[in-house]
Amino acid sequence: MGDLGRVRLHPWFVLLSVLAIAAGLWRDVAVLFLLILLHEMGHAAMAAHLGYVVEEVSLLPFGGVAKIAYGWIGFRPRHEAVIAMAGPVVNLALVVFAYVVHALHGWDDAFFHLVVEQNAWIVLFNLLPGLPLDGGRLLRAARVRSVGFELATQEGYAVSLAIAAVLAALGLASLAAGHPHLGMVLLSGFLFAAAWRGRRDLAMETVRFLDAKRRQPRVPERVRAIAAPAHASIRDVARQFAPDRYHMVYVLGPDGAVQTILEEDEVLAAVFAGRWTERLADWIARG
Repeated sequence: MGDLGRVRLHPWFVLLSVLAIAAGLWRDVAVLFLLILLHEMGHAAMAAHLGYVVEEVSLLPFGGVAKIAYGWIGFRPRHEAVIAMAGPVVNLALVVFAYVVHALHGWDDAFFHLVVEQNAWIVLFNLLPGLPLDGGRLLRAARVRSVGFELATQEGYAVSLAIAAVLAALGLASLAAGHPHLGMVLLSGFLFAAAWRGRRDLAMETVRFLDAKRRQPRVPERVRAIAAPAHASIRDVARQFAPDRYHMVYVLGPDGAVQTILEEDEVLAAVFAGRWTERLADWIARG
């Protein structure tokens, strides 16, 4: 069992909270804070249960980010999917709890609807299929074994950029209509910034994935074949590697015939020997 880590308020959360309190919505902020904290604790508790060390939980306006110490969470699809679902499941459980308490003890209607609506918005937003949202992690977990870690991650961030654009357009439309929705614009900005940073850091994340892959204990895995022309670089091949699979690389000559077959361990050894940009043909010729 791991550690649940410390809790930190992200500047975006503080900014929106100050604006909401200034507008007299202090109760909304208090409820949102509690619901987001419980949502993120769901992620952290599941991660800790699976043996990860949660260094920090950062609360954001729509949810949060659980910072996990160096590990294989994004490199292990099953774990990523289970941890991603833990947060929304907590919110859904809170909705059921609210209905039960309201039915048995007659909660104030306004407060009851506030709790249900905020939980619903947290779940709906977090299940949008873009990274780093929970839905994006579920999408990556579903795709990563078939397309590889780097491409599945690229797809997740591309979807986030599209979602951010839609949210920005809706926010501007609400402004033009005379009913400005500041929260939508701010969420769009956050999502865009997070996706941009993720895309910027993707090459390093791929290297971390490959490093974890070469270090993990060998267990029975399905074999995944990759066909690559001899003029392709080692990077072109390695960036297609996927978790939970052992790769065999078929190197093709100009005529399309198989020249040789490389094992995953050979490619990973070349990557961390500094031959990242070397062509397969040159590497094979060196022996």
